[in-house]
Amino acid sequence: RDFHIIRPTNSPLTNHSFDVKQDDYIDHSYQTIMNSNNTRTVPVQLIRKTSVDDFNERMIGMLDQVEKRVEQLRESAGQLEHEKELLINMLGNVNLDTELLRLGQGDRDDISATASRLLNRCKAVEVVVNTPRNVEQAQALNNVNNLIEAAMNKMKEDLNNAKEAMKRFLNACSPDQPDGPIDQRFQAQVIECTADDQKKIRRRLGILINQIERAQRYSAPEF
Repeated sequence: RDFHIIRPTNSPLTNHSFDVKQDDYIDHSYQTIMNSNNTRTVPVQLIRKTSVDDFNERMIGMLDQVEKRVEQLRESAGQLEHEKELLINMLGNVNLDTELLRLGQGDRDDISATASRLLNRCKAVEVVVNTPRNVEQAQALNNVNNLIEAAMNKMKEDLNNAKEAMKRFLNACSPDQPDGPIDQRFQAQVIECTADDQKKIRRRLGILINQIERAQRYSAPEF
């Protein structure tokens, strides 16, 4: 049989593809790469596989970088969320500061009005970091919130008991280094929560204890 090499015309002998023609059959399974010094034949399948592998490697590298940036974004948003909680707590406690009673009525009104304005502006900032939870984790978080709410409802009746309850809850969140007795029922629910929820629970309990202590100073001011 006659074989004919079909060569592109009017082009230099560098990196050209040729089709090997056998009668009326064109074989595309090989690509001939030529340069000024030598000629080598590379299977097209190998070229395609190398191209796919390079693309796959680039995509994996890109996704790794995106994952790092996503985690940084969540961490930054979580810090903003925490900052908002602290600001709301500070502004909400302005009227509970016993030193405020030393001021005249006009000054107290001005301070209260300014604190109220800032509080509303702070609450208008929406910072939400949603935490993926399964059914058990969602139920555990709901149980934890119910226990905290029940303890908060007792604040009006007895601040001391409410404070001790919050401390037992907080100790349950740090079983390795507790600062006093632990509420076992609360701990059983906390350990079922996600790591992110556990951090938020600890922050919330710390803020509540701080509020109770301020309320105690307000109910028994020292001049």
